[in-house]
Amino acid sequence: MEQELVLLDEAIARKPSGDLYLERGRLLWRLQRYGAAIADYEKAVALDGPGSPAAAALQLAREVMAFYHRDLYNP
Repeated sequence: MEQELVLLDEAIARKPSGDLYLERGRLLWRLQRYGAAIADYEKAVALDGPGSPAAAALQLAREVMAFYHRDLYNP
């Protein structure tokens, strides 16, 4: 996965696009680098607009990060 990340970094450096930021965000999420993933989703939405697939990924990521269930933390 790290090699994929390097390739995406290089592609973004050459020609940034919302699709590339979305793909890198997905990869970062799988690597449990949640803050960086959310930042890439935000960049993708800024480039492609609120109707892009990145907007759905961003909303889902924010919901996951905001989840709190008292019983899971206080057994």
